[in-house]
Amino acid sequence: MGGPPFWPLFLFKLRWDDRPAPSVPLQGAIWIAAALALLVPPTRWLQEAAPERAICAWSFALAVAGIALSLMALAGGTSWLRWFSFPLAFILTAVPWPHSMELMLSNSLMHGTAGATVEILCLIGIPALQAGNLVHIETGVIDIDEACSGIRSLQAMVMLSLFLGELFRLKPARRLWLMVAGLAVTILANVIRTVVLASLGAHQGMNAVDRYHDTAGLCVLVVSLSVTLLIAYRLRSSKAPMLAPQSLPLRWALPVPWCTALLVWFLATEIAVETWYQAHEPKWQGWSWAIQWPKQDKQFQFLDIPARSKRLLMCDESQAATWRDADGGFWSLYLIRWNPGNLQAESAKVHRPDVCLNAEGAVMEHDFGTHVSTVGAMPIPFHSYSFRMGEDRLYVFFCLREEQPGEIAGTAIPEFEGTGMFQRALRGRRHVGEQSLEIAMSGYRSEQSAQEAFQARLGQLLKVRADAAARAGR
Repeated sequence: MGGPPFWPLFLFKLRWDDRPAPSVPLQGAIWIAAALALLVPPTRWLQEAAPERAICAWSFALAVAGIALSLMALAGGTSWLRWFSFPLAFILTAVPWPHSMELMLSNSLMHGTAGATVEILCLIGIPALQAGNLVHIETGVIDIDEACSGIRSLQAMVMLSLFLGELFRLKPARRLWLMVAGLAVTILANVIRTVVLASLGAHQGMNAVDRYHDTAGLCVLVVSLSVTLLIAYRLRSSKAPMLAPQSLPLRWALPVPWCTALLVWFLATEIAVETWYQAHEPKWQGWSWAIQWPKQDKQFQFLDIPARSKRLLMCDESQAATWRDADGGFWSLYLIRWNPGNLQAESAKVHRPDVCLNAEGAVMEHDFGTHVSTVGAMPIPFHSYSFRMGEDRLYVFFCLREEQPGEIAGTAIPEFEGTGMFQRALRGRRHVGEQSLEIAMSGYRSEQSAQEAFQARLGQLLKVRADAAARAGR
């Protein structure tokens, strides 16, 4: 999540203009600032290796906010520490939420939005049926994705409500009420959006859904922000008289020597971190394997991945195809890649079969765990599942492969905040690429028959780069 970078500075300026008189400086605050400053180099070192990890961003932001608060305590004691705590802590609203938290909220919002949409459509006379995060209408299927569910709108609304609460100097209870009201307005607006899109799809065809999708999203944003601003304006109380600004020499008010030392420390940290990675980072040699599409098979066809889905995935490359195998089984293959340096690569860990297929109405019957398949001399781990989707049983094989320059690492079910970032940093590896491979098969009697067919065909579908296979074999 992002936000206007000047918002915290603006709020700090508002507080500075009517700041209270400083109390006795807290001399011990400098030791807290020094301790937090010592955390900055290792945090930046890890963040450079894994910029997509929320834990790195949060650690760095908390350290910076803590240092700023310590300087305020050193300059103006507890009086300034309390007074400036909100604008300095406000920078935390710009830090991305942990992916596990986003995933939980997204799933709940998508399922809830789909359910509410179906209920409203039925009330207004449009037949609809919910299947996971899908809304089935007579003319087609509407997928309630993360964008439609409003997760990004909720993140923006948290930031906006906190900003407006401070701007209008609302009391704590009113600030909380403003946030709750803003979140409720956002959720309601997104439900109305999906109802309108579904209604258009039912009367004008599914092309109308794609045609008005982005416009409806913009309307939700404008309406949500406008209503929240109106609520904040109505909640404001009569303006309290501002305290007269204290005309203190800036050299006394702010601990300039300590500020200068910290700036030098931050600069030295950036230079040291960049030097470390420049000295260890090898040249990117490309992906370790590629897909050999079976264009000669029956009913082979490439699938068009909608632009909306690509924006949701935030990937650099996506390909998909379906075909019927010689034994009569129906196969689907999806390849998605996030190039090295793409900070959205962490989203690859969210788009997994146990998440996405469940969202489409499939029911997971079995999780068969991870097994390793060898292609050429390269071991590739796959996680396999079986799903029930209507009358069909799907056998799904999934691998998410993390590739770094000069390194190969694959895992079928990666951890969100694991120890991989320490290993990357120690080896001086950054700009990690991710590629996701998912193969879904139907028409097989059992997991064993599907597994046998998968193992027999995998070597024909994947072409491993020779030098990558050699490194993997060592």
